[in-house]
Amino acid sequence: MRNLEKYLNNKKIDNNKLIKYGFVEDNNKYIYKIKIHNNEFEVIVEVTDNIKTSKIIDISSDEEYILVDVEESTGEFVGKIREEYEKILKDIINKCTDENIFKFKQTKEIINYIKEKYDDELEFLWEKFDNNAIWRNKINQKWYGLLLTVTYDKLDASSNSNEVIEIIDLRYPKGENLNIVDNEKFFLGYHMNKNSWITIILDGRVETEKIKRLIDDSYNLSVGNSMISTMNELSKKVFDYLTKIPSGKVVTYKQVAEYLGNKGLARVVGNILHKNPDGDKYPCYKVLNSKGELAKEFVFGGEKEQKKRLEKDGIKVENNKVDLKIYKWEE
Repeated sequence: MRNLEKYLNNKKIDNNKLIKYGFVEDNNKYIYKIKIHNNEFEVIVEVTDNIKTSKIIDISSDEEYILVDVEESTGEFVGKIREEYEKILKDIINKCTDENIFKFKQTKEIINYIKEKYDDELEFLWEKFDNNAIWRNKINQKWYGLLLTVTYDKLDASSNSNEVIEIIDLRYPKGENLNIVDNEKFFLGYHMNKNSWITIILDGRVETEKIKRLIDDSYNLSVGNSMISTMNELSKKVFDYLTKIPSGKVVTYKQVAEYLGNKGLARVVGNILHKNPDGDKYPCYKVLNSKGELAKEFVFGGEKEQKKRLEKDGIKVENNKVDLKIYKWEE
């Protein structure tokens, strides 16, 4: 039996992803089984909060095939079994875990904030520096934030401290960052253009709400004036799409984003719909989230008005929710 902890360095298992992958839950244990090598062997992976293990069973003898975990075992046959085994384990780790590199409480709050507001995940770009990551704007691929793990002396040259800290780099109006930099709460951008980036240590010295506002500013700066025409073009496409939705049908934000060519633009779609110039011409009431739920902040009067418009269109609404299996438009 193999202990899978070595695969989980700086990673956290997501139980929902396990289920989606094919694991079966049984009394707080998640079990996955798959046959390999012409159905002669079976890989069994078991995951609990405390134990993560895997093994290979030789189906003909119903015994564990331990040779795959014996380094001295060589040969073409055992090599092929080991290769198939490793491929499955790495695929499970890749698809069923999240990065768990950053430990600071405030760092985790920031990661969750960006995920919820912009639907952006951290990207780990550097193999040699797997504790550094970035966020990028989906529209133009520009970075608007970096999350890094460094020692304090790297940030403050006057310090001799080797304390490991987590920092965030954010865009700041060019030439204005000296107005905020004090080398205690705010620093010049670490490893970035020091005229247009700032750095914050995520240890609580700067209030989380303040950092959130600076993140929003950084995101907007990443868009830039050159993107105004692009946003206008996206808006035009979204409103055009709304006119194509048949009577009695609804779509999701993700569907509209996929129509734009990038399912990651679902949040952008929501922002565009909030600026709908004509609710009758462009029926944004037909756009729901992935659960079929109404929008509490529906731009033309809240969820009560959205429900009214949906029902007028022949769409049944129960508990402020539409059954997507019945009413979702499949193009």
